[in-house]
Amino acid sequence: MRKAIKVIIAFLFAVVLVWDGAQRAHAQGNQGAPSTTDNNKAATATSCSLLTAGTIEKVLGKSLWGTPQARKAPPMYGGAWGWSCSYIAEHGNPGIVQIELTVYKEASSAKAKQDFDTYAITADDSKGKPSIGDSAYWVKSHGSSDRVLDSNRDLFVLKGNVYFNIRMTPANEQQLKDLAAAVAAGI
Repeated sequence: MRKAIKVIIAFLFAVVLVWDGAQRAHAQGNQGAPSTTDNNKAATATSCSLLTAGTIEKVLGKSLWGTPQARKAPPMYGGAWGWSCSYIAEHGNPGIVQIELTVYKEASSAKAKQDFDTYAITADDSKGKPSIGDSAYWVKSHGSSDRVLDSNRDLFVLKGNVYFNIRMTPANEQQLKDLAAAVAAGI
């Protein structure tokens, strides 16, 4: 059993290493991209600080495993580069909860609203629009079967010149709204 756990940990480490290398290679292909050191500092300050371990533990009732992993996120619709932060929390035996928060800060509220509204064409209004931030909508997660889509949604929120999306797997709609509300309150 311990050997299986070690193999799984090694595999996850390799996946993260390859992902990070791909992100760095992509960022180096963009003129004006900050250095990797600057990326990590800015990513941590930009997105990971908006969703704290204490908030996750309070909302989920579960402990956070390790430190959040931050990385640069490509711009949406010609806007600013964003930051994505991945969290893993205990879910019970034997599962985990994965949370992905991606944050974009635009130069103006008008640009943020324009990008936010452009992506709204993918909104799933069957669950209604949550009252979080200036505006919010649900989007069904991509690449899933219809059965999974019913429970896996991203929540997109606009507040001022910042918009973000948050995803939780496995999904719990109320917990996802509570996490999004906490992020919006920190902006």
